[in-house]
Amino acid sequence: MIGAVLAGMALSCIPVAALSPAAEAAFTYLTRQEAEQLPKDGRSGALRAVLKTPAAHMHALRFWRVWFEMAGAVAIALLFYYILGNLWIAGLLATVTMAAVGFVLVGVSPRQFGRMHGSGVVLFTAPAVRVLCALLGPIPGWLIGLGSRVAPNAPRADAAFFSEEEFRELVDRATESDMIEDNEAELIHSVFELGDTLVRSVMVPRTDMVTIQSGSTLAQAMSLFLRSGYSRVPVIMDSADQVRGILYLKDVTARLYSGGAERTVLVDEVCREVRYVPESKPVADLLQELQRESTHVAIVIDEYGGTAGLVTLEDLIEEIVGEIVDEYDLERPEIEQLEEGRYRVSAKASIADVGELFGLDLDDEEVDTVGGLLAKSLGRVPIVGSEVDLDGLHLHAERMGGRRNRISHVLAWREPAPQDESSYPPGSEKDHGRTGRTESEQAALREESETQH
Repeated sequence: MIGAVLAGMALSCIPVAALSPAAEAAFTYLTRQEAEQLPKDGRSGALRAVLKTPAAHMHALRFWRVWFEMAGAVAIALLFYYILGNLWIAGLLATVTMAAVGFVLVGVSPRQFGRMHGSGVVLFTAPAVRVLCALLGPIPGWLIGLGSRVAPNAPRADAAFFSEEEFRELVDRATESDMIEDNEAELIHSVFELGDTLVRSVMVPRTDMVTIQSGSTLAQAMSLFLRSGYSRVPVIMDSADQVRGILYLKDVTARLYSGGAERTVLVDEVCREVRYVPESKPVADLLQELQRESTHVAIVIDEYGGTAGLVTLEDLIEEIVGEIVDEYDLERPEIEQLEEGRYRVSAKASIADVGELFGLDLDDEEVDTVGGLLAKSLGRVPIVGSEVDLDGLHLHAERMGGRRNRISHVLAWREPAPQDESSYPPGSEKDHGRTGRTESEQAALREESETQH
């Protein structure tokens, strides 16, 4: 009779002890969103109670797991002693048995099962976990407090579900053990950081926006598209704070080549509705909204309702995957000597280096680069063809590139200026003779260029 009771105790305690790590693994690896979306049935009340205070229930579950393991070990040891009558042999057999049972049935297999079938295990064990927590009351909290006093600097697991810090730590460990590549780990970390990044950090600032004035014609808009390289441009009224709409290159192209006399149509008739977004909005939320709305560009507004900048879908994606370089972008030297005393200079080149090259003093307290000097001298954002003359030094915006699609290289030369207009890039402001534009079109282009911000 005593042997049967001891065997029954061992057979009942061990399965419960095995179910506890399965439930703990399921609650840990199952996301809260998935847990809240589980089917609503008789167990939903217990599940909601566990989700409300997950840390307390997990502490209680760990306590009962240890208690049932110990109870099972004691029952097996007493059973062997009852059968064999030898204390030392019974203790040795009980130790070997519980080591094997504890490793296979309590340690490894239940945890794997809980991870693989998280939803089912959570739903099945939620009532039992709720009852076990209620039976213990505040005891697990007292024990945790005692443990904290013994090891005050030890990390605490206060959440039942897998936290972001734990996951990122696992990613770092996987990278160190060569389970995943470094670039894959960076991609995962970028996804987590996306939720902490605000739109103001990735937007194109207002001062760098290329816009077109309300009342401009489609012919002027097409010229701006070809020279700037953009496919979407804001249409503004008196200032950048008054955005009339967003003009799309494909809409302009469709109207210009539809067969009618559409060149004099105003951009106000073609532009689309503006999508506004606050600068304090998280990038992850905006990315989902733009994907859902099939929108690629939005105007960023500040806390006072003014235009702070512009953000595109590409800007948001680059926060995850890094800079997206155009397939035509090539590596070029910072300063490249051309014929007839001209130089192709990177817009990021120092004005001190360029001044030394031409024997000029170009020091400026407000700007440090050639691109900044060109923009300051123009008083607006330069586009291809923009040109200034600084004490005999000519700067001509040649091409665009980079993430923001801004001027990347500038042609620089001193007097005498080149007489052969074929040396200018096609489509530049000096290329009117070869493009066949009329004098009125040239004047319209110059007027349109002066209105750009």
